[in-house]
Amino acid sequence: MDESPLALVLSGGGARGAYEVGILRYLLGELAPKIGPRARPRIFCGTSVGAINACAIAANHGAADFGVARLAERWCSLRLNDIFRLGWRDVTGLLRWVAGAGRPEGPRSLLDAAPLAELVRTAIPWRELHQGVAERAIIGVTVSATDIETGHTVVFVETQESRLLVSRDRAIDWGAVRLTAQHALASAAIPIIFPTVRVAGRVYSDGSLRQNTPISPALRLGAARVLVVGLRTRRRAPRAGRQHVAHQLTYSSPLFLFGKLLDALLLDRVENDLANLRLVNAALTELQRHSPVMIGHEPVAAALEAAGGGLRPVQDLFIRPSQDLGVLAAEILQRPAVKARLSGPAGYLLRRLGEAATGGDPSDLLSYLLFDSEYASELMALGERDARAMTGALESFLAAA
Repeated sequence: MDESPLALVLSGGGARGAYEVGILRYLLGELAPKIGPRARPRIFCGTSVGAINACAIAANHGAADFGVARLAERWCSLRLNDIFRLGWRDVTGLLRWVAGAGRPEGPRSLLDAAPLAELVRTAIPWRELHQGVAERAIIGVTVSATDIETGHTVVFVETQESRLLVSRDRAIDWGAVRLTAQHALASAAIPIIFPTVRVAGRVYSDGSLRQNTPISPALRLGAARVLVVGLRTRRRAPRAGRQHVAHQLTYSSPLFLFGKLLDALLLDRVENDLANLRLVNAALTELQRHSPVMIGHEPVAAALEAAGGGLRPVQDLFIRPSQDLGVLAAEILQRPAVKARLSGPAGYLLRRLGEAATGGDPSDLLSYLLFDSEYASELMALGERDARAMTGALESFLAAA
């Protein structure tokens, strides 16, 4: 039995999800086959677009590369014209919906989720995922979504380890389910951008609203090693003091405010989670060093087990983009081939976002929306380069006992 199971934890971020595929293409397509079974993840946790990628990888657990090459092809098949289907006649209906007076047949979101739904339903062999869990080749797969009525994070999980699925956090509910495309789509339903999704008679939205990087579910499922992929670069703190008048005007625009609202809602708290994990690791290491006999004492062991599904040292490795993905999206948008695909309200919106980005707008809205093959290819190439730059650390981590 694997005493050091590896968990793959994937974050949310709309079109940015292609970056994760680039990481996985190198990690699972090149490194893992060289290292052996210890480098193959058995726990898969994702939120938002990370949930789609996590399910796709888990469902292809029997393939040498976990089906990453095929997943990359599907990402590159997404087209702006397929995602942005709103015409000028639909704009009024969308505004009526935002104002609460929408018609049943009218638009319910900025983007059309049909192409993404098609990817989720056809590119993920759900039967193989279920079989892998049943045979315990996969320890568990989790998908996090937000229950619109309660505001709680709901962690949908398919696993045989149901005894671990008890939460002491009142804002997090666990649901043992047989995962379907609806669960993954519910996790990826970014508010306003994609429509809400119904699952078992309840309405859900993007899981990133409360849990963008699902490290906790991975620990609950018994992970001893956690590989986390984030989708944000490290940003400098803004300078204090008065802002230029032009910047004040930019920061007051509706598009900027909506982008910053999304940034706040989908804020990646992965660094805080990892800091807490490392703090627990340090405490357990010190306890082991000072009281080696006590750790094995039954009452102490039982107390640690009760404290969190089994407190134990957990190794982690965090990979994040080396470039700002929002800046990259703005650069891609200026390419003639991409500009030629911009038409109608979608083209106008993206052009305005591109202009705002080149004018100093640091929001991530454009990079969430740019579901374009050229952007996806650039993100995957960047992810692969970033992973290659960490080859030494990755090899040590993947081979660790």
